[in-house]
Amino acid sequence: MKRIIATKVSGDDELLELCKVLEKVGLDCIVKSKNKNVRVYVFGYDKESLIENYRTVRTIMEKIKRKYNKDKEGLYKYYLSELKYPVNKELVIDTLKALNYRVIYDEDENAIRTDIPLNEFNKTLENLHNIMSELRFSPLGSKPVKNLVVLVSYIKNKPVDEVIEEALKKGFLREEENGKIVLNKDINLAKKCLLEGEDGDKNIGEKK
Repeated sequence: MKRIIATKVSGDDELLELCKVLEKVGLDCIVKSKNKNVRVYVFGYDKESLIENYRTVRTIMEKIKRKYNKDKEGLYKYYLSELKYPVNKELVIDTLKALNYRVIYDEDENAIRTDIPLNEFNKTLENLHNIMSELRFSPLGSKPVKNLVVLVSYIKNKPVDEVIEEALKKGFLREEENGKIVLNKDINLAKKCLLEGEDGDKNIGEKK
């Protein structure tokens, strides 16, 4: 038994991801494409298996389509459990907002809707992940403190050591007797001042 799903893709990247995901989950289906027109032939041994496979394929296609195509509000949708690079939710949201992108968090689906295109989104995630990796053996005490340092380092294009030194000097962070560096003031105030400057003039640079 089989059913056919016809759709259109935005380009080769979307088509390639669709094929890779369908192959990874091992569904009984075939993908055929011509230009941007795509047909997915879904198979099942019986009616129940066909319906289940069909629904699974539709769900996968919809998830992928929302990453490459804007909705009526001009937003893409990215599921945080499926990010290309492992970056925590708070850091992702704070970074996109600091770059002046719109961000709406969907708690039920653990997804964000935003207007940053996928390629730029993945590039941003990669940069954040690389900066976070630099802090692997740092004395920074908690995730919020690490997020703060990574956020400021990325947005202001400063080395992490320079960000930590500035935050300590301005009293936003403090070093404890055991060497751990912890938050010393309200984290939102720290973000505001380290990103905008003490005079309140916002200067976060261009979108990266």
